[in-house]
Amino acid sequence: MSIRRSTFVMSGDSFFEPGVPIYVNRAYETFELNAHSHEFIEITYISEGAGVHYIDDEAVPVEHGTLFFIPIGRSHVFRPKTPMKDRPLIVYNCLFPVEYLSELQATFPHATDICEFFTDMQLLWFSMKDVNGAYHIMFRELFREFSAKPPGYLAVLDALFVQILTGLFRHRLQIVAPSGDKPQWMAVDDAIAFINYNYANGLKLSDLASKANLSERQFSRLFQHQTGMSFTDYTQSIRMDAACRMLSGGHRSVSEIAAAVGYADLKFFHQIFKKKIGMSPRQYSNSIRSEH
Repeated sequence: MSIRRSTFVMSGDSFFEPGVPIYVNRAYETFELNAHSHEFIEITYISEGAGVHYIDDEAVPVEHGTLFFIPIGRSHVFRPKTPMKDRPLIVYNCLFPVEYLSELQATFPHATDICEFFTDMQLLWFSMKDVNGAYHIMFRELFREFSAKPPGYLAVLDALFVQILTGLFRHRLQIVAPSGDKPQWMAVDDAIAFINYNYANGLKLSDLASKANLSERQFSRLFQHQTGMSFTDYTQSIRMDAACRMLSGGHRSVSEIAAAVGYADLKFFHQIFKKKIGMSPRQYSNSIRSEH
């Protein structure tokens, strides 16, 4: 199945408010919206569900965690996998005029190369996968700031937006870099993303070093340099952060949480938690409840 290109062009006048450089929404995609292009740039994040993105002459499967960069003039439309209302396709859309990139260069001069990259009118659409959920967090916060407009929200929007753009820019550098010729920071970045997403599983430094095509000694040195922690300390910190989130929810026992973050030995989990957090899991849980 394909979607015929549409001549319908969305104007920025329908979205942008005076003094607010971007527009962010969280939309339920349906079968009713027609294929369209627009006079602005769009970055889209698939928040929930699955479906197909028809863009130009391609039908691209999408799922939770898929991002798209969509330049001006690209004909596209999303379609959910099924019309069933209990399985929606939900996306975050971030729209912005190309002029906003010039404004960001003035605010963030060190982001000039990044902004100029996305200003290129010859740049084609591309997609990437949010492997560790970091972009989901940023898009949620972007939407919240845009919708609530608390004091200082424009500064937060700018900062979040530059962070998202930087991630997309780095992704493109990885794509175009010759095989075996990627900067070493990229290899460590990939390892960090893998740890952040797979912290509950058995992780071995030797496996990550092998994936990065580095010796264990070289990988350990680079990892320490980029994170300020050893591989073991970083992994433990990520697991303890996850344990704290679960304890804050108050719906699981300590033993269940220990297993969920990767510790079969409950005594060892208690030792690491107290070392990292400064109190026992039960004390932490009680302190959270007392604050509410």
